[in-house]
Amino acid sequence: MSKLSKFFYRVLKEEEWIIFKKIKEFRGNELDHESGFIHLSTSKQLKETINLYFKKEKKIVVIKLKLTNKKLLKWEISRGDKLFPHFYGILNFNDVEKVQIVKNSNAL
Repeated sequence: MSKLSKFFYRVLKEEEWIIFKKIKEFRGNELDHESGFIHLSTSKQLKETINLYFKKEKKIVVIKLKLTNKKLLKWEISRGDKLFPHFYGILNFNDVEKVQIVKNSNAL
């Protein structure tokens, strides 16, 4: 896993996306708050993340992020003993590079 990844991905439920667009920042969901960081994925980890955690959602939003504050990003061992990007801060709407609305999480 390259620590030089340029982009990171966050999967949001539709309600989370609506709030993110409105207030222009994302402070995480319940799992993130319990973990103490915002869970992100690389492009290679994205499909597995969706299959494990969002399969039952009728609509999800995948955001592609280019983080401006990488000092708050840590690569840590997580699922399957693999390195995952964890963000110890608040995601800013200005970091969003691309948005993909997926009506059926099996579509990716």
